[in-house]
This record gives sequence, C-alpha cells and structure tokens, in this order.
Amino acid sequence: MKHNPHHLANAKALIALLVLAIAFVIFYKFVVNVKYLYQDPNALQNYVIFAIVGGGFLIGLLYLTSQTTHKAAPKTKSVKASSKLKKKKK
Repeated sequence: MKHNPHHLANAKALIALLVLAIAFVIFYKFVVNVKYLYQDPNALQNYVIFAIVGGGFLIGLLYLTSQTTHKAAPKTKSVKASSKLKKKKK
C-alpha cells in the first residue's frame, strides 16, 4: 500500500487555517467591542498593540512554515540483498 506523500502540504494548510481563524477572532473581538473601545482610549491602545503583536507572530509563523522543506529519506538496501551481492562478487 502506497502512502500519500503530502503530509508537509497538509501541515502547512492546517497551520494557515489556524492562522486565518486566529485573525478572524481578533477581527470579531474588535467588531463586538467597538463601542467600548471608542469610549476608552486606553483599551483601544491596548487592543491595537495586541493586534499588531499578534499579527506579527502570525505572519512570522506563516513565513517559517512556508520555508520548511522535506527531503525523502534515502532508501536503504536490506541486509539480505547486500549479502547476496557480496556472494555474487566472490
């Protein structure tokens, strides 16, 4: 049975989906609390700082995820096959 070699692509897609979900939650929190944030400038300042720092971390995570590569492990010969080759050479 042959395995699907797309594990790395699936992991990248899952991380991108999680980053998108976190960004949506940050936006949703702003929409829900917009009246409160406009009434309290200190809360708005804290929210903006949190959104910028959180967004920076999310962008960094996406960058690091996109830079990963996976090389297939070299196939090793079995012990039986190598011993047969040695016997043929003699």
